[in-house]
Amino acid sequence: MTMLSVPVDEKWLAASGLSEADAQRELSLVLAAKLYEMGRLTLGQAAEMAGLSQWSLMETLPRLGVSVINATEQSLRDDLR
Repeated sequence: MTMLSVPVDEKWLAASGLSEADAQRELSLVLAAKLYEMGRLTLGQAAEMAGLSQWSLMETLPRLGVSVINATEQSLRDDLR
C-alpha cells in the first residue's frame, strides 16, 4: 500500500478539535467521497479507501454533500434503453 502524507498545520488541527488519528480518518473519508463524486473511484473502492463498509459510506455521503447515486445523464439514458 502506498502512503501519501498531507502536511497539516498544528493550528488547524487544534482548531478542528480532532486528534491526529481522527484527522487522518476524516481526510481519508473526504478524499474518498470526492474521488467517488468525480467518478474516479467506484463506491466499493471509495469505501475501502475510507476504511468503511459500502453501506456505511452510503450512509455518510449525504452528510458530505455527495449523492450516493453517482450517475451521469448519459449513463441514465443508456440504462433506460
